[in-house]
Amino acid sequence: MSLRRWTQGTRLSYALRNPRGGFARVPDAPALMLRDLWPGDALAGERLVRNQTSHDGVARQLQPGQWDAPDWPEAYCRWLQGFTWLRDLRELGAESARIRARTLVSHWMRIPPMERTLSDPAVTGMRLASWLGCYEFFAASADDRFRQNLMTALIMEARSIAALMPEAISGWRALSALKGLLAVGVVMPDYPEFLERFLRLLDGVLAEQFHPDGSHVSRSPEDQFQSVRELAEMLAIFQTARHPQPTTLLDAANRAAPVLRAMRHGDGRLALFNGSLERDSAFLELVLNRACRTRVVAASLYDSGFTRMTSGRAMLLADSAAPVAHSEMAHAGMLSFEFSSGKQRLIVNCGSSTRKGWTQALRYPAAHSVLEAPGLQPLTVEADGTLSHIPQVSRAHATHEGAHWLDMSHDGYARQGGGVYSRKLYLGREGHTLRGEEHFGPCEKPTPSLIRFHLHPSVTLEETPEGLRLNTAEETWLFQSDAEITVEDSVYLGRGTVEPSRQIVLTARTETAPTPAEETLSPTESTTTEDENAQDLSTRQNAEDEANDTLPGTESVDINSAEIATTPPEQAPEPDAPSTEIPQRPKLAHAPAAPAASTTQRTIHWGLTLIEA
Repeated sequence: MSLRRWTQGTRLSYALRNPRGGFARVPDAPALMLRDLWPGDALAGERLVRNQTSHDGVARQLQPGQWDAPDWPEAYCRWLQGFTWLRDLRELGAESARIRARTLVSHWMRIPPMERTLSDPAVTGMRLASWLGCYEFFAASADDRFRQNLMTALIMEARSIAALMPEAISGWRALSALKGLLAVGVVMPDYPEFLERFLRLLDGVLAEQFHPDGSHVSRSPEDQFQSVRELAEMLAIFQTARHPQPTTLLDAANRAAPVLRAMRHGDGRLALFNGSLERDSAFLELVLNRACRTRVVAASLYDSGFTRMTSGRAMLLADSAAPVAHSEMAHAGMLSFEFSSGKQRLIVNCGSSTRKGWTQALRYPAAHSVLEAPGLQPLTVEADGTLSHIPQVSRAHATHEGAHWLDMSHDGYARQGGGVYSRKLYLGREGHTLRGEEHFGPCEKPTPSLIRFHLHPSVTLEETPEGLRLNTAEETWLFQSDAEITVEDSVYLGRGTVEPSRQIVLTARTETAPTPAEETLSPTESTTTEDENAQDLSTRQNAEDEANDTLPGTESVDINSAEIATTPPEQAPEPDAPSTEIPQRPKLAHAPAAPAASTTQRTIHWGLTLIEA
């Protein structure tokens, strides 16, 4: 046993001594009533009354006194032991819900303190905040013995957080631990050590959580959301207690909330990168309003590693940095992007899930709108879920008169004999045009490559001689490319369940092999006009018409389909390219070096154009 683990165990044993056995007085009730800020789900509360739970789409039967099981996912155990579901019972509001809440809390308190699952201070912090936030609902009318046991449990478990922090937890969940410590500290003024410990830990935890621009160090929109929610709850606790809000806490919220706003599409929901879900737009707005009074959207996401481009109704968010190595949820989605117009998402990533079998599958390139090199991986997922062999990623973003250019590249495949992957994106000034150039090479050995564009389930496809029509409720977009095009089945998990969707897959034409000079555009050679760019894309296109009458069905949800059909579209000239010259783009910083050996280089061009609005 390591010294750190032994000392933590010793501190935890000392923390869990019964406070009623000493000279300290255990209060009969909290000195003030905290209020849980977030709405619950009455239907979920009704299921809990019947001893049933539904988490991440999986229904389970509750057993009295059972709080974990070997076959339960870790996420479900954290949710169950965190007692955040008390707000669902409160939302139901019936007497049966109140009795059920009291019964379940009693079952937890009957566990001897040393046998409770307290090694994760984040879960403990969520539990303490939930107990106090819903105290008036389930505990205020309880008998004296129940309330005395509850207050005793609050003290002991708050001590466990103080004993284990900050070494025991990292990431946004450290804020959950601090929140529980703060909640107990303000409702028990006779125990000032809890509030003092919180204030000593706060600055260090916040400094570890956020970049200077307010983005979370994990590079995950989901973690950004969770951390902003924790900050909002802590600010509300200070406000309820009428304590001065720490300057560092206010500053963190004022920086983090605009970044979260920038990570949303026009539908108000989150973009899907590095383990995030869409989340409910109304709830996101509620969290943002609680965390920050202003409705500012971050102008830059440079520290976050994302690039946000907006023109007209269109918004594109690209993953333009390397993933965080120590994150267990980071995805191999370097250079992937999501694209939406108004409230409609068109090109997306597949999302994330904690369900067995999906967690790891969704971390790989095939689940993202990006290049996939079958048989190669741009990084390595270790047994503990962390990442190694992190690639070097470069990016350069330029704007001119409302138009955007983004150049990105990474060398993740080079160490396995593949090439450097580079992606150039152009978003027109009116938001009616999105064009891309994909380049992979030079490769030391023949390496196949697929460019995947996953579509939102609400997008329908129609094959025409001009290309693929992407139909939404409000608009129609035309997708064209000089590559071989096939439509395959895909999946979408952005809304918490597995939904069938479609994906467009591009493969390079083998009969046309451009020279390296034709394939590669230097980042500094950008004085071509947009009209010339449109003409170049058109002249590269082989106007071959092999369209099928129908598209494949949606029975399969395999995101790694290897069957490649041949459905080349006919390229049309860019309709809205402005006539002004493209400004010179900045040089790429720290561009990865290409391997010395050279074989086949591949460049693919594609375009997405609004044709009906």
